Amino acid sequence: MPDSDNSDPILGDPVPRDEPFVVPASPEETFDSVWLRSINIYAPNTSTEEPNEGSINIEMLPYDGSNEKVLVTANNEGVEYINVPSRINGRKPFWSCVDEVPEVKAAMDAILAAVPALRTWANTPPPEPDPPVPPVE
Repeated sequence: MPDSDNSDPILGDPVPRDEPFVVPASPEETFDSVWLRSINIYAPNTSTEEPNEGSINIEMLPYDGSNEKVLVTANNEGVEYINVPSRINGRKPFWSCVDEVPEVKAAMDAILAAVPALRTWANTPPPEPDPPVPPVE
């Protein structure tokens, strides 16, 4: 195959297809909410003992609540992140966030209150399956 003016110096000319491959246009979609894909809270000690330690990292995907659809793409298109501490907020510490944002405090209290029930649920094995019923003769 002869080199063309558009050929890649390493790969050479592209190999033509017998039939063109056409990707159909997809309709526009609107994602007006977020889906929490990941939330990580790191609190190595209390706010009294280590007031500048700890972090929270949240990863949110675009979400269409009316269609219950999460947008997941290979290149993380539309993904939003919240990181505390971060450069954007002047590296305010995690425990300041808990103290200054009432909703974060309420969320931390709710998580801590849920731990005993979560522990019980996580440590409870599934019920034994019903014994097999012998065939009727």
